[in-house]
Amino acid sequence: MQEKILFKVLKSFSLTGLGVLLLPANPVPELQRFALHTALKVQLRFPGGHQISVVASVEEISRPHEPETRVLLLAQQGPEPIPLGTAVWWTGQEAGWEDLL
Repeated sequence: MQEKILFKVLKSFSLTGLGVLLLPANPVPELQRFALHTALKVQLRFPGGHQISVVASVEEISRPHEPETRVLLLAQQGPEPIPLGTAVWWTGQEAGWEDLL
């Protein structure tokens, strides 16, 4: 499968002990097809041109007066701060155990 842009980051939050939660600027229908907690191989392409490959899990959040939203959680140690506008690209692959260890 060809790489595909999933979304651009609207906000990111550091969740102590869990990782960094990436909130999309718009709903991401592609994430609906995955079971919650599915690990995906993604690339973060920062506005300045730098990019990194990471593993992110599909999660769902709910907020008052807003519909539930699918988001990604970066659980790898030491991810860089994720700036507004960073593009999240999916490589077309789910992550295996070897990618998580």
